[in-house]
Amino acid sequence: MINVLFLDRSNPDFLNWIYELARFIGDSGVRLLFLSDKEASRVHGNLEIINVNDVPQRLNLVELQGKYSFSIYRTLVPERAFVDYSSFRRSQCYSRLTMEEIARKAQPYYNALDYVVRERADLILEGLADNFMTASAGAISQHYCKPFRMIFVYYWWSDGVLLVDRQDQTSSHVDQDYLKFYANPGLVDRAEIDKLFSTKKLNLAYSGAGGNYSFKKRLTQIANRFKSYEPPSILNWIVRRLGRTSSRLLISWFIKRNKVRSDTGKFLLFPLHVSPEASLLGSCPELADQYSLIKNISMNLPFGVSLYVKEHPHQIVGDGLNFEFYSRLNALPNIKYFSGDASLHSLLKDPDCIAVATINGTVGIEAALIKKPVFVFGQAIYGAADCFVKPRNFSEFRAAVMEILKGGFRFDEDALYAILKAIDDNVIRADIDMNDHHSWEAVSLATVPIYAKFIHGQSWREESEMGGGSDEC
Repeated sequence: MINVLFLDRSNPDFLNWIYELARFIGDSGVRLLFLSDKEASRVHGNLEIINVNDVPQRLNLVELQGKYSFSIYRTLVPERAFVDYSSFRRSQCYSRLTMEEIARKAQPYYNALDYVVRERADLILEGLADNFMTASAGAISQHYCKPFRMIFVYYWWSDGVLLVDRQDQTSSHVDQDYLKFYANPGLVDRAEIDKLFSTKKLNLAYSGAGGNYSFKKRLTQIANRFKSYEPPSILNWIVRRLGRTSSRLLISWFIKRNKVRSDTGKFLLFPLHVSPEASLLGSCPELADQYSLIKNISMNLPFGVSLYVKEHPHQIVGDGLNFEFYSRLNALPNIKYFSGDASLHSLLKDPDCIAVATINGTVGIEAALIKKPVFVFGQAIYGAADCFVKPRNFSEFRAAVMEILKGGFRFDEDALYAILKAIDDNVIRADIDMNDHHSWEAVSLATVPIYAKFIHGQSWREESEMGGGSDEC
C-alpha cells in the first residue's frame, strides 16, 4: 500500500477535492492521507483523514528545531497569517499574533507533519509554498528523504501542470533534462517548441478563478480560519482596507505612472511581481522586498541607462505596494515607473531595451523568446539554462550590463530551446482543458486526473528508492 499525503486548508473546496481524488483513484493500492485541523480523524475507503491533534507526538518547536538542519523560522516566513517580509507592515498579516502565539499555533502542525511524514507517508503532494504548512512539509520531507512535489500551473499548458521537487520551486528533473538536451540539440524540435510557446493558453483558470467565491463560501472560509492557525484580525483587515484606499488616492495624485514611453535612451526593464506573492515568499523570501533589489539594480546601471519598473497587471494599486513604495522609487532619478496596463510586449520589443531583470517570473522566458538578455536574481524553473545571466553579486551584474552595451553579449539559442524542451517534457498531462472551467473549485477538480496519473507513475517511486531525490539523502 502506497500512502500519499495531502494537507487541508481553509479553502472550503479542499475536502470535496480530496474525496473526488480518492474516488478517481479507487482500489489501486494507494491510500490518501489527508492531514486536517478541522476534520475528525476517520477512514473512508482509501482515504484516511488525520486530525493534527491526534498524532502521538508533543514536542515544542525548540525541541523540533534541534532535530533539523533547516530553520523552522524560515518555513514560517511564507505564512501571511504570521509575518510580512514583503512590505513590513503589521496590517498586511491576516492575523495579529505575537511570536509566542505563533509558536503555540504552529506547534501541533509541526508535530503532525514530523510524525506523519516520518512514519506514514511515501509521497507528499502539495500546492505552492505560500504558507507555512507547505514550506514545513517540504523541509521535513527532505529531512526524512521522502519524495515531495508542489504543483505549478503555467501559461502555456491548459492540459497539464509541472510538479516540482525543490523547496525553491524549481525542478531537479527539469535541470537534468536540460543538460541532456543542451548536449544533444538534435533531440529538440525547434519548430514544435516555437509553436508551443507562441501563445499563452492558460489565461483564466488560476489567475481569475480564486476571486469568484460565493458569499456563502467566503463566510465558510473565514469560519475555517477561526478553527485553524490563522484567526483573521478584524483590526488588520480594516487597516489594510483604509490603507489601500488612501494609498490609491495618494498614488493617483502624486505618482506618475507611465503607460507609454515619452523619453529616449537605453533602458533595462524590471517587471514587478505581485506583492505579496507566493512565488517569492515560498521560493526566495529574501528577495520578497522588491524595493531593495530595484534600488541595487538602479545604483549599478551605467550613466545614461534608465531602469523601467513595470507594475504587474494583476497588482491591486495601493495594496501590498503602497504609496511609500512608489515614493521611494520616485526618489531615484534613473527610474521610470510604468502602470500595469502599459504594454509589456511593446517595452520588451523596444530597440532601446537592452535587457530584462527578474527574480523568477515567467517574463524571463518571454524575454528570452525574443533573444533579449535576461538577468535572473532568484531561483527560476528555467534558471539552469546558460542563456540566462545569473549574477552572484552586483559587481557581476554591473560588468554584464557593460558587456551588453558594448555588444559583447551572445544569446545562446541552444540553451533556450534545451530548457524549454526540458520544461515541456516534465509537464504531467491529462485529457482535460482547464480553460473550460472558470471557478477555483471546477479548475481544481479538473486537476484530479493529473494527480492520479502522477501517483500511479514510476518516476517518484524510483526517486523514493534512491532517497527522496535529495542530494543529502
